[in-house]
Amino acid sequence: MGDKGILTNEVEQKLGKTLDSLVELGGIWETVDGLAFKLAISGLDDLLGEKIPEPYKSELRGLITDVIEEQDYESAVEKAFAFLDTIIDIPGMDDEMENLIFTGLAQIAIGVIISLKKDEA
Repeated sequence: MGDKGILTNEVEQKLGKTLDSLVELGGIWETVDGLAFKLAISGLDDLLGEKIPEPYKSELRGLITDVIEEQDYESAVEKAFAFLDTIIDIPGMDDEMENLIFTGLAQIAIGVIISLKKDEA
């Protein structure tokens, strides 16, 4: 990852390893597919990431890192809704009311995630 993409090197490697574990090619291909996935992810990230302006790029990088590296879904949801609150202006509604709406939506999303995680266990 350079300044172009939104993924950190660690996230790119983790995604490459995950894809490698999901795709069984066999033979010589199995020894190189992890590297190929990592290079493809990095290339796509650089290509698409350079089109995303700041501060959106930094916010997305933080959200993706929370989910992929730290598996902190609650923090990612809270950050995502807080970020949306800063870029979305609902006409006729003051900032305090907008914040309450986005906070409520974040709490609902976190509740759903917790419920789904409990079902997996």
